This record gives sequence, C-alpha cells and structure tokens, in this order.
Amino acid sequence: MAESVGPVGFDPAMRFPFRFMGMLSVLLAVWIGSYVYLHPVRDALTMALELLPAVALAGFGLWVLVPHRLRQP
Repeated sequence: MAESVGPVGFDPAMRFPFRFMGMLSVLLAVWIGSYVYLHPVRDALTMALELLPAVALAGFGLWVLVPHRLRQP
C-alpha cells in the first residue's frame, strides 16, 4: 500500500479506527459534561479541570468526524 492515491499519508483503509476514535471522543465528552452537570462543584478551578478534557475530547472528535461527513456525497 505504499502507492496510495491521494494526499500524502492518506490511506482509505485506515479511516475506520479514526472514525471510531472520533465517535468515542464525542461520547466521552458528552458523558463528562453530563456528569459535571448532574454533580455540580463549588470550586471554579475544579470545574475548569473537569471541563477542559471534555472540551479537548469534543474538539478532537469533531475535528475527525466533521471533515469525514463533508466528504461524503
């Protein structure tokens, strides 16, 4: 598969693991967000430390999933 067609490093056979990682990241972000919503904390630093990974996971998941959905006809 060294002679793949398309951009450098693009291999269509490798899309599934990244799609799965994107969906799992969004799912974990929703889970963390709902946990923080259902179990509120009084300390702003603690809330920021809880929400920062959720935002990072959602960002990664959307970065992986949105271009994939835009490429499909």
